[in-house]
Amino acid sequence: MKRKLGIGLLLCSALLGGCKDPYGSCEKAALDIGNGIAAGMKTVDQLRVQGLISVQEETNVLGYLEFANKGNGAFGACVQSAHTAGSKAGAYTACAQTFSTALANPQSLALIHVNNPQAQQDVQVIVNAVNTGITALLSGLGGK
Repeated sequence: MKRKLGIGLLLCSALLGGCKDPYGSCEKAALDIGNGIAAGMKTVDQLRVQGLISVQEETNVLGYLEFANKGNGAFGACVQSAHTAGSKAGAYTACAQTFSTALANPQSLALIHVNNPQAQQDVQVIVNAVNTGITALLSGLGGK
């Protein structure tokens, strides 16, 4: 669990340094978020193997993480398009904001509830790490 939290904090600290290169920062964020989601998926599987969550709960949480992963892919494609179009002011922020809004989808968020309190904390750390990463990026972009 501490390792996952460390991943989220590392991602956050890397992004809070500011975004002098919005394209590069967004590309790095997409890569880091994708890696974090992959690690989160492995953790969720371990929770099921340990008997802390049911197969259905695992399926639901993995569904949310897959949704987040697809959103991350769309974010990466948006960033690439913004870069190709000449990096217009606000384009990168718009990409990140769209991703952030998608992550807050109530139907998708409903999938991340599990009954075991300890497992729920683990799941929440994974979800928070993804959200923290994109929030930190938005802050660092400052409208770029």
